[in-house]
Amino acid sequence: MRMLLALLICLTLTACVQSPTRNTQVVDDRPGITFELPSVASEYYELRIDGVSYGYVGQYQAGENLLKIIDGTHQVELLSDGEVVFRQEIYLGAGVNRVLKVGPHD
Repeated sequence: MRMLLALLICLTLTACVQSPTRNTQVVDDRPGITFELPSVASEYYELRIDGVSYGYVGQYQAGENLLKIIDGTHQVELLSDGEVVFRQEIYLGAGVNRVLKVGPHD
């Protein structure tokens, strides 16, 4: 009987134990850049930032996808068949998102 009572008390005490929990969040405050493009053809311009290719600029259209980069000053270029059709130097601070408007004659 005592053994049964001791077992019952142990089970009751262990059922009341709650594991400690921790919630960790990581905040991505890198700046982002997107583009407004004048035509469907311009979606196939190659995007280069500081000389590094990021693929077609159509991947980063405003309202669809944001390209996250490190904060600081950057040289943004759009190329068509290896020829620069748009070039702009921009500064982006932490947490800032920017839309670059590429005009019809850029």
